[in-house]
Amino acid sequence: MKDSSSSSSIRLGGAVISDRIVAALLEELRTGCYAEADRLPAEVDLAAQLGVSRTVIRDALSEMERAGYIERVRGIGTVVNRTVLNLRSRLDQKLEYYPLIRSFGSYPHADGIQIYPIRAGAELARDLAIAPGDEVICIKKRILADTTPVIYSIDYLPRALFGSRDYTRIDLSGGVFDILEQECSQQISSNVAHLKASCGDEAIRAAMRLAPGEAMLLLDEICFNRLCHPVMRSLSYYTNFFDFSILRKLL
Repeated sequence: MKDSSSSSSIRLGGAVISDRIVAALLEELRTGCYAEADRLPAEVDLAAQLGVSRTVIRDALSEMERAGYIERVRGIGTVVNRTVLNLRSRLDQKLEYYPLIRSFGSYPHADGIQIYPIRAGAELARDLAIAPGDEVICIKKRILADTTPVIYSIDYLPRALFGSRDYTRIDLSGGVFDILEQECSQQISSNVAHLKASCGDEAIRAAMRLAPGEAMLLLDEICFNRLCHPVMRSLSYYTNFFDFSILRKLL
């Protein structure tokens, strides 16, 4: 479909057009027509192939360059970094539990789901930019890879995100990013994460079947929407089932 606007901020089904082009190009680089390529075609050729404007292509390539998949070098073109392209679990990118576990060849599913309201204390209120005492929905769940517990997650969502709707009638057992987008019209665009080793409390350790002295990696995150407003506080405890990578761009 030809893009009729020069703006990449057009939204289709909640996704920016350039985001869809990024996803399409990454798929082609991994398994499609560019799977063996060390460079991408020129912008004008990509625009013609994908049926969008050069502005959309330029925005998509800028995003891919920020993520480290490519480098655009004057006089040479768009060079592909296949090492970065093949990384499957990057801590510097949004982590969605189910695709992450599938990338390790395992079947993801959740159990032990608990959903209940709490009142925000001073710290949680500050993190979510709400008033102390405001209602917050707490979602706890254990994520398994096949039969092995690999993640314990605790997510805090401001009750106000659901408006006047009765949240108890909404399925909150799925992926929290999907819940925010589909039920609250909130798309996560960035987060601030603190990483630390954690033993977890007794309940978490029992749920995760940890050996004595075994620690987990805790990601303590505040997630922001496209208007830079915090919409979720998340605590994710990862076992050593995972092997994470971080891309550090120096330029």
